[in-house]
Amino acid sequence: MDSKIIHAACMGAVVTVIATWLAIIEQERNKIYIPREPRINAIAQREFYIDNILNRGDRHCVEQIRIKHVVLYRLCDVLTSRNLLRSTQNVSIREQVIVFLQIVGQNQRFRVISGIYYRFVETIHRYFRIVLKAVFKLYKHLIKDLEDTIPAEIMNNQRFYPYFKV
Repeated sequence: MDSKIIHAACMGAVVTVIATWLAIIEQERNKIYIPREPRINAIAQREFYIDNILNRGDRHCVEQIRIKHVVLYRLCDVLTSRNLLRSTQNVSIREQVIVFLQIVGQNQRFRVISGIYYRFVETIHRYFRIVLKAVFKLYKHLIKDLEDTIPAEIMNNQRFYPYFKV
């Protein structure tokens, strides 16, 4: 008789475990899953920040990147037309140049810029170097060689005498 009671108790325990397990599975099946989305839409935030720099007025633009937005667009056009920079799948030429100008003009660290633009530090560093090399290649077109002649207004002005002795 003992074995029948033990057997019945074991079967009752097994049935209870199986019933609980089936209830849990059914509950999970009926659960509404909400897909996880990033808390911050990095692409939208990045574009908002860039548009904020460029569209708040010339003064704000000069404070942030040290040039007016018209000059920025012209610089981007020059770099593009001379095939010195190109847009990639993830980073536009405009963003590359703005990041470069913020680092140079504001003496910002790569880590600070990476936090602002939601990019890895390595990505910021890579594009900084690319734009720097492109700007270096522009020197042939933008910087004129020194001329041997000194303009008359500088030559005859005593204010400039210590710097331009002849």
